[in-house]
Amino acid sequence: MMAGPDLTLLNWFLAAAPIVLLVLAIMRLRWSAPRAGGLSWLAAAALALWVFGNSYHGVAVASAKGLSLALFVLTILWASVYMYNLVERTGGIDAIGRAMARAASDPLTQALLIAWGFASFIQGITGFGVPVAVAAPLLMMLGFPPARAAAMVLVGHGWAVTFGSMGSSYYTIQLVTGIPGEVIGPHMALLFAPVTIASGMLVAHIHGGLRAVWRSLPLVAPVGAAMAAATWLMADLGAPQIASSVPGLIALAAIPLGGRIGLVRPEPAPTAAPASDAQPAQADVPAPEGHRMSFHLGFMPYYLLIGLSVLSQLTPVRDAALNLSWGLDYPGFLTDTGYAVAPAAGYAAIRLLNHPAPLIIISVAASMAALALAGYWKRGAGWEAVRLTYSQSLSTTVGVGTMVMMAVVMADTGLTALLAQGIAKASGPLFPFVSPFIGALGSFMTGSNTNSNVLFGVLQTETARSLGVGQVTIASIQSVGASVGSSMAPAKVLVGAALVGLAGREHLIMRLTVPYVLALVAIAGLTAIVLVELIPEWTR
Repeated sequence: MMAGPDLTLLNWFLAAAPIVLLVLAIMRLRWSAPRAGGLSWLAAAALALWVFGNSYHGVAVASAKGLSLALFVLTILWASVYMYNLVERTGGIDAIGRAMARAASDPLTQALLIAWGFASFIQGITGFGVPVAVAAPLLMMLGFPPARAAAMVLVGHGWAVTFGSMGSSYYTIQLVTGIPGEVIGPHMALLFAPVTIASGMLVAHIHGGLRAVWRSLPLVAPVGAAMAAATWLMADLGAPQIASSVPGLIALAAIPLGGRIGLVRPEPAPTAAPASDAQPAQADVPAPEGHRMSFHLGFMPYYLLIGLSVLSQLTPVRDAALNLSWGLDYPGFLTDTGYAVAPAAGYAAIRLLNHPAPLIIISVAASMAALALAGYWKRGAGWEAVRLTYSQSLSTTVGVGTMVMMAVVMADTGLTALLAQGIAKASGPLFPFVSPFIGALGSFMTGSNTNSNVLFGVLQTETARSLGVGQVTIASIQSVGASVGSSMAPAKVLVGAALVGLAGREHLIMRLTVPYVLALVAIAGLTAIVLVELIPEWTR
């Protein structure tokens, strides 16, 4: 059993200090991501060295691991931004935007279709920030302000993260807790049901407030219920790897249909956004109608990405590419407080056929060839996309690097576990309500539902056992909280900011996103505590 820093009130507040500094710097002081991330990393390192017994060697190793983990995320960001810029420069985004506008002409329906349905479907297949990379720019092309577009996608797809990426986070919580899949899968899917429906309602609220929620309720309620039922059915049938993508497909079919049959009453076009949230001007003037490319040609890179992502999950392909990866080995160490960090082999490995970045690169290369053959290739588009990607991603790259370094330094010093222990101990009988907030804390810190499940899965079930609370429910709600909580992780917010032209102004997205994400986590907590109190025998 690992030791670590003593759980005292002073230690708990000190452990929380880097996170508090990060949030205040971005949301209150409106610092850029690199500046806020650098401050939070320095604060975490100083506390680790001089208060919590880590060594210079340990902090250096943890920081290096943070850079490796950041590289895992950033390669996805760079590839995604480049793909978007290339598709935009060749007219593909215009073609996709026009098709989405035809499928759902009402702005509220468009928001639900793209931010809730389409982003969730993409999350089911790929994950790792790709839904934000694909969906947020589409909303911008339809006239949505940048910060609102990013916030809607972040909130709308959060429910799909655990069963997304072909179930990677789900399998993690199932393995670390040792709960059989046929037990935890359907249980977790049921706990996701209120969150799934509420996600659609909150997307509507971001778009147009309570009036939009009321207008969309006849559509969101049945579509959300159908999505939740499909999630449960896939989990119950033993197919959790498609328990996000199948509901996403249902939403893609049902939302335009519901809009056409009048389940969403028409609403006026969005008014102009404030200057700080205004949409950047597009560089290219759309081509005449006769020369515009088709939706399918414009969407080709994303078709290829989805197809390659599915193929990469097939057992023969995964086995063939098992050793085709790049990652670094890091030594383990022991802090002065007795917190043991295990050695890491191939840490944050980038696998050739399982990591989104190589798949995006392959998709882009094939699409470039297809565009050239179809006569839509623009000379210099490739290099122009490189230039734009560099300028858009520079600030985000530094911000992601420093923030992930902070997160790993905290985790490898025992501070993250200390925070979770304090929350669990203080909550007592309210632990089922608090449990998803611990999961959200883990994904906020690491940017990953999977990492949160690794960090806190066993801690949550052990706490549940000591309190006499249903372990299946607590293990499930840990992942539910981590799933929706990942939407406000700085790493994801920075990706969204870079893609919608708000790099350096991440506070605009954070300010919109965080309250909605916390509301979803609270809904998950209320669901858990109701089940524990009313049906205790079912939750064990």
